[in-house]
Amino acid sequence: MGTSGGINLSDDGLVWEMWGEIDVAVAHEVHATLETAGEGRKTLDMRRVTFIDSSGVRLVVMASQDGSRPRILGAPRLVRELLEMMSFDMLVEFVEPDQLDEARGEDAAAD
Repeated sequence: MGTSGGINLSDDGLVWEMWGEIDVAVAHEVHATLETAGEGRKTLDMRRVTFIDSSGVRLVVMASQDGSRPRILGAPRLVRELLEMMSFDMLVEFVEPDQLDEARGEDAAAD
C-alpha cells in the first residue's frame, strides 16, 4: 500500500514541499533523505498538508537540528494549532505565502 502524502526537496535541500498526510509511512520513506538535506534555514511548505502525526512533527524537529529556525509556510489551521499547542512557535517561524519574499529579504540582509 502506497503513502497518501510525501515530501519533495529542492536541489539544495532547503525547501521541503510537503503534501497530503505526513505520517509514519511518509516519515519512514523520507527520513534518510532529509538527514542529508543542505545546512541552512529551511522552508517547510505545508500549504498542501492535510494531516500530520507525531512522526511528521519529528520531521519538523529535524529541520531545526542545524540550529536554524525553519519557516513553516502556509500551514493549514489544524496543523498550525497542533504545532502551537506543542510550543513549536518557539522553534519555527510561521509564514504565510504573501510574506515569503519579505522573510527571504530579511535573511539576505542578515547574511
